[in-house]
Amino acid sequence: MRNFLRKLLVMSFFMVCVALGAQGAPAATTDELITKLHSHDEQVQMAAVKGLDGIRDKRVVSELLRFLSIEAENWRVKMKVISLLGEIDDPEVSDRLVTFFNNPFLNEVCPAMKRSTALALGKRFNKGTRAVDSLIQDLNSDDILVREAIIQSLGKIGDPMAVPFIIRALNDKKFAIKLSAVEALRDIGDPQAIPFLEKVASTDHDQYLRNVAQTALQDFGHD
Repeated sequence: MRNFLRKLLVMSFFMVCVALGAQGAPAATTDELITKLHSHDEQVQMAAVKGLDGIRDKRVVSELLRFLSIEAENWRVKMKVISLLGEIDDPEVSDRLVTFFNNPFLNEVCPAMKRSTALALGKRFNKGTRAVDSLIQDLNSDDILVREAIIQSLGKIGDPMAVPFIIRALNDKKFAIKLSAVEALRDIGDPQAIPFLEKVASTDHDQYLRNVAQTALQDFGHD
């Protein structure tokens, strides 16, 4: 009987250890994550950003916004922070991202950050805001990836005000820009785009683009 109890005790202790091991170490506190965000070790910083994802208190949001303005911080981490901030439905946060998007000095070192910011602003809750105006104003960017991101985001925002400007992009020489324009017009769903999509569907030299335009027209209820 004593041996049986001893074995039972050992087995119970083993099961507790396994359970604790499965749980892992306790999650880092918000203060620890903020400290790690400024560690200058890219992997540590990326882990910190991941840990801060979903935390919406003002102190964290303020710290993330401040991080973007620090010139010495890693641009890859900054793009991750931009993506995280873009998910926050808060006019103040969106407005700060717009300011970041419009600041040439903040984007000069890495043009990819401007593209990341454009994509981050592509949310429905930015409809009718300063974000739409700023994206439209940069539709003539020399960077094709930035132009493509802007058009995609305007489509996701869904503001009809952008339609006349996106229609112009249907005449762009770059296939990626024209494709993004067709898809954005489909996503916005404003009828003023129909005759322009019909022209693409019937006359564009690229078969794939004609097919995409035709599918877009079907979403409008046109065959």
